Amino acid sequence: MADGDEPTVHHPRRRLGRSALPHLLAMVIFGLLAWSGGSTLRQGVDGLAAPSLMIGAAGAVGALLMVASPSAPANRSGPAPHRLVRLAMVLAAATALVTGTALAPNGMDRGFVISVDAVLAGALASYALLAGEPRRPARLPG
Repeated sequence: MADGDEPTVHHPRRRLGRSALPHLLAMVIFGLLAWSGGSTLRQGVDGLAAPSLMIGAAGAVGALLMVASPSAPANRSGPAPHRLVRLAMVLAAATALVTGTALAPNGMDRGFVISVDAVLAGALASYALLAGEPRRPARLPG
């Protein structure tokens, strides 16, 4: 194939542009949530602290991986890295909600703690589902 019949392979370079800005903002917000959960863990509010820590850490790491990882696999044989990150964030949200429900105190505060945990888990799941690259319509030949 020295005669020029070799197909050219284009390797696009990843630039940190405007599309990375929402992910970086999410990383800061989820990082603050993890920090808040970690600091309240010692105060005996485990029903709020543990899920906040889990959701914050999963969101911050997930947002970092969305910025740092390529959007499509190089060999197209496995799932896209972004899809795996998004799936892990949804699983972390569900796990945090179950943990928060199990650790919620008895009494009149139980409903409040569970609802706050549900809102935080919903925020992480929403980010995970909406954070992927926008789908582009298939181009018609011609």
